[in-house]
Order: sequence, then structure tokens, then C-alpha cells
Amino acid sequence: MSCNWVQRTLSAYAGGVVSNREKAKIEGHLVECADCAARAERMFPVRSALRALPARRVPAHLTTALRVLASRERVRRLRWATLGSLAAAWISTARLWLDNIMRPVALPIAGGVASAVILFSIMTPVFTPPGNGIADDVPTILSTEASFIRMGPFSTLNDEDIVVVLTVDGNGRMIDYSTPSGQRWVNDPEIRKSIENALLFTIFTPGTTFGKPAYGKVRVTFRRSAIDVRG
Repeated sequence: MSCNWVQRTLSAYAGGVVSNREKAKIEGHLVECADCAARAERMFPVRSALRALPARRVPAHLTTALRVLASRERVRRLRWATLGSLAAAWISTARLWLDNIMRPVALPIAGGVASAVILFSIMTPVFTPPGNGIADDVPTILSTEASFIRMGPFSTLNDEDIVVVLTVDGNGRMIDYSTPSGQRWVNDPEIRKSIENALLFTIFTPGTTFGKPAYGKVRVTFRRSAIDVRG
């Protein structure tokens, strides 16, 4: 047995990871060779001192980082394994690149389309009012306001002006009303009932849009001396 082999195996021998046969050969050589025995005597204290050092724990993030590196290396090798896998990798990269470019642009485009659809849906009823058999002749003006014809009996029960905003349909009938804030008469049931009864029998000439009857708003002010109607 050569000194070179023994000296290369001393570390494994000191760590106890050699077979029994190799151990017997190394020990026999150490008895015969003073040079190798001296090298072994210097190695054993160092080995013992190293074993006495406290063992450091492996950081948790190191395990994750090594797994990520191993996964990337595996993907890289599989990508270059065949021509088909290489083509698939190029296609995936191109799709990711296009996605990163189009995503900042897609949201503004979608917002613009949605705004256009909402605006069109809001404007459509204005340009397509419901008809009621009136002739389709288009007047010289685009639209007209509803005008007052007559109303039912009404007696003023309060000294203050009474203001209501009426919604008039295509037949000139009031279908709903609202009252501006700050009017005291709204809390008086008797006055409110009188106003509602009068409004039920109020008749208007409906407003028009492109010559066809259209819904509209009319502001009516009841005063002690007169009734003021504004479209």
C-alpha cells in the first residue's frame, strides 16, 4: 500500500467512513510508516476541533433559493432539449412580451368604449322619442317645450308661492312631479292634496323632438293672482 493512497484516505479514515478492510490496511501502514503516522497525528486534533464547533443552521430562504435555481436550470435544459420545446419557449416569450405591451393600453381603450356605449345609450331616448300617431313632419326647429293648455280647479290655501316641477308625457299628461326644497307647504296635507288634484286635470301640449312628441319637464308656479308655467 502506497503512502500516497494512505495520505489521500486519511480524512475519510478519521471520519470513520472507510470500510473495515481499508481501515485495517491504513492502520497497518501507519504502524510501519512514521511519515504517514505523523500526518495522521496532526490531522486527528484538527478533525476533533472542527467537530467541536457549533453546527450552524441552514437559513430557510436558502432552501427556497436553491429550489428556484434548480427549477430554472431544469426549465432551461428542457427548453433546449428538442426543436419543438425551443419553439414553444419562443412562442411563450412572445406572448408574454405582447401581454406586457398591450395591458397598459387595453384599460384606456376599454374605458373609452364603455364611455361611448353609455353616452350613446343616454342620448338614444332623446333622438328616438315615443310617437302617438302625430304626423312625422319635421319642423324647422329640432325641439319644442311643452305648453300649458288648462288645469283643474284650484284654490290657493297659502300666501307663499307654490312651485312644482312636472314630468309631462307624449300625450300632454302629468305623470310625476317634484318640489324644490325649502317650501313649507309640502308639509301641509290639505294644500298638498289640493295641488295634486289640480295637477291631475292639468293638460299640456306635449313638447316635441324632431317633430315627434317627447317627454319633458315643466315648472309651474302657483301665485295668488296667476299661474306661471315655464318649460
